[in-house]
Amino acid sequence: MKRSMLILVSLLSTYGVALAQKIVTGKVSTTDGSALGGVTVLEKGKNTQSITNNSGIYKITVQENATLIFRHVGYKQIEKALSGQQVLNVSLSENSSSLDEVVVTAFGIKRDRKTLGYSTPIVAGSDVSETQRESFFQGLQGRVPGLSINSTSGMPGASAQIVLRGFASISGDNNALIVVDGVPINNSTLNENDLASNGANRDLDYSNRAMDINPEDIETYTILKGPEATAQFGSQGAGGAILITTKRGKAGKFTVNYSLSGRVETVNKYPERQYVYAQGTNGTYSGTSVYAMGPKYPEGATLYKDNVNNFFRTGYNQKHNLSFEGGSEKVTYRWSNEYSDNTGIVPNTSYKRFSTRLNGTAKFNEKLEFNTSFNYINTQNDKARKGNTGYLITLMRFNPLYDVRDWIDEKGNRVLHNSDIYNELDNPFWDVYRNTANDDVNRLLATSNITYRATNWLSLNGIIGIDFANTQGQSVYHPQSYSGSGSSTNVRNGSMNEYQVNARVLSGSFMATANTKIGRDISFRANLGTEFKDYNTLTNSQYGEDFYDPNFYSINNTFPSTRLARSVANNFRTVGFLAQAGFGYLDNLLYLNLTGRLDAASRMMPNNPYFGYPSASLAFNFSDLSFFKNKVQWLSDGKYRISVGTTGKAPFKSYYTL
Repeated sequence: MKRSMLILVSLLSTYGVALAQKIVTGKVSTTDGSALGGVTVLEKGKNTQSITNNSGIYKITVQENATLIFRHVGYKQIEKALSGQQVLNVSLSENSSSLDEVVVTAFGIKRDRKTLGYSTPIVAGSDVSETQRESFFQGLQGRVPGLSINSTSGMPGASAQIVLRGFASISGDNNALIVVDGVPINNSTLNENDLASNGANRDLDYSNRAMDINPEDIETYTILKGPEATAQFGSQGAGGAILITTKRGKAGKFTVNYSLSGRVETVNKYPERQYVYAQGTNGTYSGTSVYAMGPKYPEGATLYKDNVNNFFRTGYNQKHNLSFEGGSEKVTYRWSNEYSDNTGIVPNTSYKRFSTRLNGTAKFNEKLEFNTSFNYINTQNDKARKGNTGYLITLMRFNPLYDVRDWIDEKGNRVLHNSDIYNELDNPFWDVYRNTANDDVNRLLATSNITYRATNWLSLNGIIGIDFANTQGQSVYHPQSYSGSGSSTNVRNGSMNEYQVNARVLSGSFMATANTKIGRDISFRANLGTEFKDYNTLTNSQYGEDFYDPNFYSINNTFPSTRLARSVANNFRTVGFLAQAGFGYLDNLLYLNLTGRLDAASRMMPNNPYFGYPSASLAFNFSDLSFFKNKVQWLSDGKYRISVGTTGKAPFKSYYTL
């Protein structure tokens, strides 16, 4: 009889709890009435939550007279009491400062900014694209504290070093890691040590591959530079990380967007030079001397003081962007296209980029969501040489007794003024039009992201991506040029490099995220994940001298006995494991985050390839205290944060440690 009574009481208790709960539905929109998808709907004080679909509709099971919290990136958070309602529609207003409310961190994990104990500046993609720079990192210059963009030159397609946390390696790569939609991408430059000529990256520049990304495709940039943040990325995050979130299609009517921008570039200030003494030393003229200590220019002689001005030209840049987007509640898409053409102020220099990107998102049900994107990019870069015999040095050394525009005769030969081809520096026009260098790159970026919300407190996320780039390049010294002719006793008769580079990055990650409450005042968040990266680069190159036809640039046009060939393969892998636990007190007034990462690098084998990165951070949002809310209302946001962690770098080559 007692057992029967206990069962009856238990059933009645369960029935009472069920009666105390109800299903609430509604729609979330913007102030102009547009549906707002992706809004997080939470029951205050509980771990029950839901997310609005692309039509702004949500459904959530909560307790009677619960209070719902509505959160979305870029909008003010609001709280609404049900007061017996079963349908609750709300409207969210934009908040420019709330761009920092939710931050995308490693593995695509979204975190409330209040829970972060390290610096995470966020820059809107529109702020960067409006600068109309050809690469996004040039547009980031001056917008992020501690970010240094060191460009090699102002030429079209010039490479740049992206440094966030200072120099972490003496001889390795100090660039920040670039991550697009959770996938690390290739940001390398060509290394001339891998070519058959075995030179140094001194006379030519090679674009770093991050500049292939169209800035118009980027929604936000999140900058991670603290030790706790970089510990999430392990070895490759030792120099910080720039996390890029790209634009996605929006549900609604089919829309077409087109934009055109242009820019005109001129030399603002020309370098000064003297017009008293010619090149040479001790009063003796030398056309290749770096000193202007030769004889005086003849008195009354006509000097072409406009040679520097006459060499440079007006540069033009044009950008065309065309996008199509639309979709329904279940499926959205966005197809964007860009054509950019930048002609430089130096003759015969240009950088052209064509990019087409297709992104699609499918929401199969409330639990399963799939997103994928494909991006094809073609870039063509015509470059000018720099260094001791490049166009700028030869322009400054050019004899002003002659017009710099007189550089080629009617037969296509080089015009000489003082000596022969072996003992007179090239006219800068000859250098840019005859000593040519160019790169042609074809690149494919593909990413797939799948999210499964197993329960209201557990979600699973998997990301896989591939980045493949093929580079075809050529650099030539004409047989009549100063650097390509050799000497009168050892005639070279021209030289050239041809190279083909295939670079592939394959990466994947898996992350499990749990969110729950411990009692009424403590929230708990846990992340457990793993990732791998596989890098494969193959460089094939050929070098040859002694041209049969001086104006036909092909390795087959060189003398067979002078030809060299080289093939360099660079393959390595990394594997990482991440565990993270976060504890929040009183709606994240105080938040403690603990992170541990274990990496393994193939370049350290056959020795022990494993090394770890522990870290911890604490965030105290003191502006949430009632004292500051009531007495110090002019203070909108105040936080004290502290973090500690260890970071390091895997060898940039096998067994290298510097």
